[in-house]
Amino acid sequence: MHDQLKAGERWVGLLALTAFLATGCRGEKRDFEAVVSTTAAVGRVGENRFYTPANQILTPAGIQVELPDLRPQALALSPDGKRLVTAGKTHELVVIEPATGEILQRVTLPSDSDKDPAPDAVSTHILKPDDEGQLSFTGLVFSPDGARIYLANVNGSIKVFGVERGTNVAGLFSIALPPANAPDRKPEIPAGIAVSPDGKRLYVCGNLSNRLIELDSSDGRLLRTREVGVAPYDVVLVGGKAYVSNWGGRRPDAKNLTGPAGGGCSAGRRSARSG
Repeated sequence: MHDQLKAGERWVGLLALTAFLATGCRGEKRDFEAVVSTTAAVGRVGENRFYTPANQILTPAGIQVELPDLRPQALALSPDGKRLVTAGKTHELVVIEPATGEILQRVTLPSDSDKDPAPDAVSTHILKPDDEGQLSFTGLVFSPDGARIYLANVNGSIKVFGVERGTNVAGLFSIALPPANAPDRKPEIPAGIAVSPDGKRLYVCGNLSNRLIELDSSDGRLLRTREVGVAPYDVVLVGGKAYVSNWGGRRPDAKNLTGPAGGGCSAGRRSARSG
C-alpha cells in the first residue's frame, strides 16, 4: 500500500509539472505573437534599410538605385568605368553614374524605321522613338572604345546608341535582324551580344532561330549566320572563338525521339523554340 501511495504521488507530481509546462508554453507563444505583430510600414525605413512583409530588416551593402517599373535585366559598364547602363521592361535605356548611383539620362529607343547608320551623331531627322521596343532576355554591351552601345530589342532588332564626347548618350539607329520565320512568329528574338575587339563585328544570339548572327557594326549589314544549339542565350568572344550558351541544350540528332516544340509566340518574350 505504501508503495502504491508513493507511485500515485509521483504521477500527480508529473501531471502537475506537465500542466505547468503546457501553460508556460502557451504563455510564451502569446508573448512571441505580441513581439512579432507589428504595424510598421513595409519598404524603405532608412538609408540602405528596408523592412519586409516577413518582419525582416535588410541592410544591403553599397548604393541602391531605385528604378520603378523598369525591372532591370542587363547591365553594361563603359570601358572607362564612368557610365553604367541598364534596361528592362520599359522602352528606354537608363544611364547611371556608377560612383554615386545618380541617374544621368533616360534615353528613348531609336525607331525601327531609322536605319541610317550615322557614325558620329544623331540623325538630323529625328523620328518618333520606339515606344514598343524593349530589352530582350538579355543583350546590352558597349563597344570596346566606349563610343557605341548595342541593345537587343525583343521585337527583332538591335538598337544602337552613340556616346557623344564620352558623356551624353543618344539613340542613333536600329539594325534589322534577319527574320527567324518560325511558324507563329516571323521576327527574330535576339539575346546576348558580343562585339569583336576591333569593334567592327557584332555577334548576336538568335534565340528563336537557333543561330549566331554576325553583323557589320558600322552599317548593320548581315555577314553570315551559324547554326548553334537550341535557344542560344549569350555569347562571349575569347581568343578568336565564339562561345555560345544554349538554353535548350544541343539539337536532337537522327537517333533521338522528337516532338513538336512550338514555333514562336506573338507575345514576344513568351516564345517557344523550334528544335
